[in-house]
Amino acid sequence: MHRQMSSVRVSAIVVNYRRPEMTRACLEALRDALSRLDAASEVVVVDNGSADGSPAAIREAMPDATLLELPENRGFPTAASEAVRHSSGEWVLLVNNDVIFEPDAVSELLTVGESAPDIGSVAAQMRFAGELGVINSAGIGVDRLGIAFDRLLGAPVSASEDQPVEVFGACGGAALHRRQMLDDVGGMDETYFFALEDADLAWRARMRGWRCMYAPGAVVHHRHGATTAHGSDAKYFHVGINRIRTLAKNADTRTLRRYGLMMIAYDLAYVAYVALHDRTLAPLRGRLRGLREWRRYRRASAPRREVALHSPQGLRAALARRAVWTRHSGRTA
Repeated sequence: MHRQMSSVRVSAIVVNYRRPEMTRACLEALRDALSRLDAASEVVVVDNGSADGSPAAIREAMPDATLLELPENRGFPTAASEAVRHSSGEWVLLVNNDVIFEPDAVSELLTVGESAPDIGSVAAQMRFAGELGVINSAGIGVDRLGIAFDRLLGAPVSASEDQPVEVFGACGGAALHRRQMLDDVGGMDETYFFALEDADLAWRARMRGWRCMYAPGAVVHHRHGATTAHGSDAKYFHVGINRIRTLAKNADTRTLRRYGLMMIAYDLAYVAYVALHDRTLAPLRGRLRGLREWRRYRRASAPRREVALHSPQGLRAALARRAVWTRHSGRTA
C-alpha cells in the first residue's frame, strides 16, 4: 500500500466480537460523524472470530466499509493493528464498538490533532451512556506507581475543561492517533490481548516526544463494560499481567528504584482486597504471570527515558474508581 499517495485523512477502525447489534449502532453514528468531515475518510471493521453471523450484519449496516474476518478472537490490539495495516489514512480513529459518537465528535478530534505537528493522539470526552452529565474518561493519566486511570471519572461534565488541554494519553475506547506516531513507536503491543494497551501506547509515545490532547468538544457515549464484563476473572487477569508488562517496558530505572516498594505495597493490598471481596485470585495470577515475563519485556523494549507522571493515586483512589464503575455498569472493576 502506497500511503504517501493516499487522499484519506481519517481511517476509522471498529473491532467486533459477538455484538453485531451494538456494532451496528456504533457504525451508524460513526457514519454520520465522518460525513461532517471536510476530508476523505474510510471505515475498517474487524470481526474477531465471532462465528455468530456478525459479518453479515456488519455488511448490511455499512456495505462500503472494509470488513476483515479473523478466524479466532485474537484480542483488541491484534485485531486493531490488522485493520491499521489495511488502512491508509493520515489519522487512525480507534473505536470501541460500545461507543456512540455525537455528530461533531470526529471533526473536533481532527481539528485539535492538526493544531500542532507534535500531537500524536487526541482523547475524546467520553460520557457514560444513558447519563449525559457524567464523565467516563477525559483522557488517561498514569501515576508514579504505574497505575493508569481515567481522568475525571465519575465527575459531572461541568468539571471538565472547556478548551483542549494536554493529557498523558487517550482512552482506547475513542482515540484519534496520528499514523506517523503509530509508526514511530511501533503501534500497539499485540501481546496485550486487551486492557491497558492504551496506557502502554501513550507511555511509549511520550518517551518519543509525542503529545496527547484532550478535546472536550468531541463527545462520545460509552456503554462501560458492555464488551468485557468488569469483575470477571478474565478482566482481572489481563489487567494484572498487563500492569506488570507496562511497568517492565516503560518505567525508567530511577522510577522503579524510588517507587518500587510503594508499587509492591499497592499491589499486595489490591490483590488482598479483591481476594476477600470478590473471592478470586485472578489479579494475583495475572501479576505472577507478568513477573515471569519481566526480564523478557524489559530487555526487548526500546531505550526508556523518564517522563512526567502523576502523583501516586493509591488504593483509596482505586476503590473510588471501583465504586463509580459499580454504579454505572452494575459490575466491579
